[in-house]
Amino acid sequence: MAEMTRGERMVRIFAFLLAHYNNRYTVTEIMHNMSIPEEDLRSVQRDMVAIVDMPDNYIERITEFGKTYYQANVPQADKLVFPEFSDTLLHLVFLKRIANIYPASASLVTDLTEKIGGSLPKKTQETLSQLSSALNSRILFMGTAPGFSEESAKILYTILRAIHEKRKVHLRYTDNWGNVTDKPRIPLMIVMHQGDIYIGCESQSHAGATYTLKLCRIDSARLTKEMFVEDPKTLEALRTRIRTGALLLGDQNPKTEEVVISFERQIWNTLKEKPYHPSMEIMDMKDHLRVTMKVEVNDLLKQWVMFFGNIAHVEKPKSLQKMILETAKGLVSQYS
Repeated sequence: MAEMTRGERMVRIFAFLLAHYNNRYTVTEIMHNMSIPEEDLRSVQRDMVAIVDMPDNYIERITEFGKTYYQANVPQADKLVFPEFSDTLLHLVFLKRIANIYPASASLVTDLTEKIGGSLPKKTQETLSQLSSALNSRILFMGTAPGFSEESAKILYTILRAIHEKRKVHLRYTDNWGNVTDKPRIPLMIVMHQGDIYIGCESQSHAGATYTLKLCRIDSARLTKEMFVEDPKTLEALRTRIRTGALLLGDQNPKTEEVVISFERQIWNTLKEKPYHPSMEIMDMKDHLRVTMKVEVNDLLKQWVMFFGNIAHVEKPKSLQKMILETAKGLVSQYS
């Protein structure tokens, strides 16, 4: 990892703890997870003192049996658009960056975030506002966002308005096969996945079902006068699909399984830089890496594993092994 300034390191630690608000970590564990060199131990210890001393007690220090742990002291924000609390902040900040390409959308994003926060307790609303401002000033160091054309920004603005005002939006969309559709849609959420923006929509032909559209494949968007009523059950179903990794190619009612995969060690940085799912953990077993996560077993997961070829070996579940084997047999048949 490139050398960071103290301020950059503190913000990264701060965001890491928010991203894993259900867990608590020692200083050593924080450094290990963030690949901070051992020689920076004293500096990180000083960072933690400063972070804990921040107003409103965002991060708390816990001492048990002589060991000191740190954990985010922010309530879980189940009602927010995105499944992970810190991802919510980072994604909203990112959306503001995109919105700035087309200035008219900036105020809309602000209105939308205020509406989302309006359903939360006052304490959490204040936390969201303050954290969003703090992270916004550091967005460049956190990573360069994918580029978007001005036209994409205008389309995003229109869709955000539709979500905000609960109005259907007429979209011209080109799917994976090159088929073009031009019809009204019911947009519910903006979702970030692997550097791309997707629009989570409610199906109008299958009650309670949801699907996604990729922003960069939307050719045009215009608001309609037709209103829609949000169904809390449908919204929660969409959030569940996001949390379980079933959003793009999974079932409407996904079930998670424990997945264990062995990788050769040379893939360590790639796995850390682009994890398949927020629940993914990487353990160094000296001669190989052991990756565990709890997700739905579906075609998207199969494709992700097969991308790594023979340097990845699925230990469990058997169902994922079978999916990969059947696809491999098909490839052998095709090229033999």
